[in-house]
Amino acid sequence: MVTLADSLLSSSARRLQIRKRADLVAQKQRYEGETYYVVKDPVGLNYFRFQEEEFFILNQLDGNSSLDEIKARFEAEFPPQKITLEELQQFVGMLHRSGLVVAVTPEQGRQLLKRRRERRKREFLSAIGNILAIRFRGIDPEQILTALYPWVRWIFHPAFLIACVILWIAALLLIASEFRVFLNRLPTFHQFFTPTNALWLALTLAVTKVLHEFGHGLSCKHFGGECHEMGVMLLVLTPCLYCNVSDSWMLPNRWHRAAIGAAGIFVELTLAALATFVWWFSEPGLINHLALNVMFICSVSTVVFNGNPLLRYDGYYVLADILEIPNLRQKATQLLSRTAAHWFLGIEPPDDPFLPQRNKGLFVLYAIAAAIYRWVVVLSILLFLNRFFKPYRLEIIGHAIALGALYGLVVQPLYQVGKFFYVPGRWNQVKKPRLYMTLVGAALLLAFVLFVPLPYRVMCTCEIQAKDAAPVYVDVAGRLEEVFVRPGQTVRLGDPIARLSDHDLEIEIGRLETLKRQYETRLAVLERRRADDEAAANELPALREALQTVIQQLVEKQRDRSRLLLVAPCDGVVLPPPWKAFQEDRNGPLPEWSGTPLEPRNIGAYLREGELFCLIGQPQNMEAILVVDQADIEFVQPGQFVRLKLDELHWQTLTGVIEDVAKRELEAASPRLAGKAGGELATKTDPRTGIEKPISTVYQARVPLTNEDGLLIPGLRGRAKIHVDRHHWLTIGQRLWRFATRTFNFRI
Repeated sequence: MVTLADSLLSSSARRLQIRKRADLVAQKQRYEGETYYVVKDPVGLNYFRFQEEEFFILNQLDGNSSLDEIKARFEAEFPPQKITLEELQQFVGMLHRSGLVVAVTPEQGRQLLKRRRERRKREFLSAIGNILAIRFRGIDPEQILTALYPWVRWIFHPAFLIACVILWIAALLLIASEFRVFLNRLPTFHQFFTPTNALWLALTLAVTKVLHEFGHGLSCKHFGGECHEMGVMLLVLTPCLYCNVSDSWMLPNRWHRAAIGAAGIFVELTLAALATFVWWFSEPGLINHLALNVMFICSVSTVVFNGNPLLRYDGYYVLADILEIPNLRQKATQLLSRTAAHWFLGIEPPDDPFLPQRNKGLFVLYAIAAAIYRWVVVLSILLFLNRFFKPYRLEIIGHAIALGALYGLVVQPLYQVGKFFYVPGRWNQVKKPRLYMTLVGAALLLAFVLFVPLPYRVMCTCEIQAKDAAPVYVDVAGRLEEVFVRPGQTVRLGDPIARLSDHDLEIEIGRLETLKRQYETRLAVLERRRADDEAAANELPALREALQTVIQQLVEKQRDRSRLLLVAPCDGVVLPPPWKAFQEDRNGPLPEWSGTPLEPRNIGAYLREGELFCLIGQPQNMEAILVVDQADIEFVQPGQFVRLKLDELHWQTLTGVIEDVAKRELEAASPRLAGKAGGELATKTDPRTGIEKPISTVYQARVPLTNEDGLLIPGLRGRAKIHVDRHHWLTIGQRLWRFATRTFNFRI
């Protein structure tokens, strides 16, 4: 309470009714020869780093000292440094906003409630801006980690750590030595990201992230830290665990702090190495599939996310720990803002002792690289989600996520720019000549974006087919008994290709032959008796009709048996059909074939009616069938140059020229290009005919190819890049507009 005596004093001489919180924990540390103090808020689990002078001021706030007294003590403790009352008031205000001090005055509850609401609002807006990784606070895992640590202490032994590193190297050597085989065994995008595997991927991500976060928590416990927060995080729509190990900042050894930050990466790399060997040496099946998921999740997340210091994940905190610079990205961004303000506006930034004083250029480059990389990663994830949801007409989910992500990428930076210029007197600091030069440069850049056309490429999916080849289909389903030809063999019209058998068909033919003989015998008997037996004469017409029916059925079945022998429909060379992955059919009468029917391993496999057995044509005459989206067909014309990359021949780039473009939309798509078969084309199956029909409007274009080296076989699929004519080039602005209208096409 302010007394009459206090009211007669100046504000700086009055007792400052603010005191330091008694529950704060401080740890003294050294960095570049200077003393710092890390202060921990044990309630909010927030951490602050103060210089020695700042920590001294914090300790002077006892609720009884005035600003004048604190100023005098400071200048006596740190001569010849001086501090103004305004600087002291600003610092005390910062401490109050940070929750490190409490005011011994009434009406503080309202202020604390207001501060809490503002903090929650900031957290909500931050969650919207970072919608791909939303956190929900959970439990205090300290007791769990304390109970678990004695059982897993052995994993921190140097011998175990060295063994894990050797395992990493062995996995890398395995992949490097068999790299081409490794790539050939990998599935395509749509084979891997199927709805079924999406569930397995989500489960794999959740389990690996749980182990990842326990790695952080247990390592923090190992080095003497505490962990009081563990909760659920939605990482790209997948629920998983997160563990807050900010208490590592209380550890004086920076290498211990870095080890805690890198523990999750260590766990994931070890899991990826183990999964590599399991996937490589296991047969196709669930275990093999899950091992590939673990490889993908752990390796991609480590390289693209966790291990990369450009994103605020493990790699970032490891770098910040090693450099001993808390809030590394925030300070780098501040340096970038100050540098940009100086270059483009001529504003001379004031000295800031809290920013790095050395290698400022590297911090600016780091801030630029981090911003660009964040854009690249977020846009890549959004495009992936849009590509994943598109075949199921669920693009609206990707659009909603995109709006939240773009809020963090666009709206928040614009808000910060507006906040920068909103500071009173800011415009007076701007040097007009520098501002005019910046505006001219921005206008030229905008003109380039809007009015200068650049080469444009149309990307689409494609499939290799034999040009003018005659197909050999299975007319009657049966068991493959014998193959008379091999791929590349020359055949003539009528030459046998393969022989199938059908046990049920043979039984039916035998039954009909027996029935035919019985009817013929009965007919002969009745013919002899009809002159003497009127009943026999009356039975003859019905018996003759029944016999004729049996003969017709027998002829039809014998014709089916003859069609079990596949023959060449023309002269040419035997070409294999599209390769077929192994699919177990538990309901089928016999094992399904895989690869191509021409392979010896498929002897005894069951071939269904209508399946393509092989092609007869010329192997040097191939063509690529391009499937172009309706939005791009206006740019595609005959004579345009095309580059092709096939999934199975990823090391080779094919080239060709478009021969013709279909005028009518494609009504039936190749099953190999359908998303259900691992292709990129969104299709739906006609329930009556079983034909795959494109969901969106697409058109075909044909590109003749020469197959001199014999590597091209029908059924290979990949991506094509069409180089459009010069008069169809687009500006950067037009490309961005097309991208926005195609990506954010909300349908009601």
